[in-house]
Amino acid sequence: MALPGQIRSETEKDKGMGTENMTNDSMAGDNMENKNPENENLETMKIEITEAGDAGTGNAGANPLTGVRRIEAPDAADHEAGDQESGRERIESPRLAGPGPDIERLRPKKRRKRNRAGALVALVTIAVVAYFANLLLNGQSAPPSMGAQTGEQPAPSVVLNVVASVDLATEHEYIGRVESIQSVQLRPQISGQIAEVHFKEGSTVKAGQLLFTIDARQYQATVDLRKADLDRAEAGYDRARKYYERLKATDSRSVPASDLDTAQSDVLQGKASVDQAKAALRLAQIDLGYTKIAAPIAGRIGGALFTKGNLVSPAGGPLAHIVQIDPVRVAFALPDRDYLDALVAFESPENVYRATVRLSNGEEYPVTGARDFEENIMDERTGTMMVHLRFQNAEGLLVPGAMVRVTTRPVDSHVAIVIPQESVLSDAQGDYIYVVDAGNVTHQRRVTLGAEEGALREVASGLSTGERIVVYGLQSIRPEMKVTPLASAGAPAGGAGLSPTAVSSTVTSSSGSSSERKN
Repeated sequence: MALPGQIRSETEKDKGMGTENMTNDSMAGDNMENKNPENENLETMKIEITEAGDAGTGNAGANPLTGVRRIEAPDAADHEAGDQESGRERIESPRLAGPGPDIERLRPKKRRKRNRAGALVALVTIAVVAYFANLLLNGQSAPPSMGAQTGEQPAPSVVLNVVASVDLATEHEYIGRVESIQSVQLRPQISGQIAEVHFKEGSTVKAGQLLFTIDARQYQATVDLRKADLDRAEAGYDRARKYYERLKATDSRSVPASDLDTAQSDVLQGKASVDQAKAALRLAQIDLGYTKIAAPIAGRIGGALFTKGNLVSPAGGPLAHIVQIDPVRVAFALPDRDYLDALVAFESPENVYRATVRLSNGEEYPVTGARDFEENIMDERTGTMMVHLRFQNAEGLLVPGAMVRVTTRPVDSHVAIVIPQESVLSDAQGDYIYVVDAGNVTHQRRVTLGAEEGALREVASGLSTGERIVVYGLQSIRPEMKVTPLASAGAPAGGAGLSPTAVSSTVTSSSGSSSERKN
């Protein structure tokens, strides 16, 4: 049993320790808040106030001698796994006089400040939402952006082209070769020695002009021999015929029938011998004629491959070469697509193309060609059809074998509207373009396209000549937008675009390049 003095000293000691513990716990709480700000998000602190002096409560935190109230805080480790300050904090303070404890004084000041700041942010948010909702309900748009407040955006710049109607029956250019209509290689028909050469090499010769002479003495002797054989055959035939006539005039009783039959047979054999001799004479005369070699056609003869004194024979090769130079043909390979496009025209015997030729030195041949004929099969290797044109060549400018450029233009014209390929756009509904009116405002226009013509495209419907369309700058425009026209190549700022001549030139150059590649 403790003495009263001991109890009083212990009470004072407990009071001192309680005051010290409260001071230490307050400092520890401040340190915890400074070290770990996330502890501010913990649940509301539970304060356990234990009344000292409650008899029989069994509360281990109560001090029945000193009358001290004990305050306990929850463990913060359940909210923060890494918190090193976990544990129960005990704060003991003297019993307070009055109807109840002053708990508000024990709440942290930072929590009260945070709550006030959160309420202020919530009020501001509600005010902003209410403001924009009011604008939407009243049919007003949002406040203009900073870029819009500085002024209107400039109209996008585009390049325009004026729609033109041109003749799509344009010129096409192909690579052709000059061919002679007739060409002859002079070969000897008999064997013999060349006695004379009667032409100047490289000259123009006429049909029937004597060119070579072969030694004819042997062949002349053969002719004379065959003439003698003919004379002998005729004499025998005449004798047999006279004898037969005499037997026929004699009395049949005095002439045996066998003699009459023999005489008749001799007549027939004599006649056959005459015919045989005549044929042999003609052969000899033909061989004699082969000793003189003349030009079968008119044209230009090349060099003499055998000259005087050379022994020639039919197996020895040609003596010279003659080609016809007036008129001549020009053959070129027409692509299968172009041929099929003009198939109806080819069925007619009339001219399909108005054809001209450009020589290898760049000069244009002054004579227009005429249709000659087309081959009857397509070349399976190149997919082309050989077409032949006939040209008069009085001056000899078209040399057989030479390469030329053939320019063809269909006889029948085909006028249509064409636009640059770059101006055409497509979507799920089809093809369309942008048309610009007089006020420089764009309008979307649906069009029906036709065939391609190089870098241009034929328009079957949807456009009229003189309208302006957008060629470049399509990515920055939309329908009903004002634009700023820029000058296109060879056009003023109003967007004059390509003229019909320029369009025709574009079609011609594009088609010609394609034809050259195919050939």
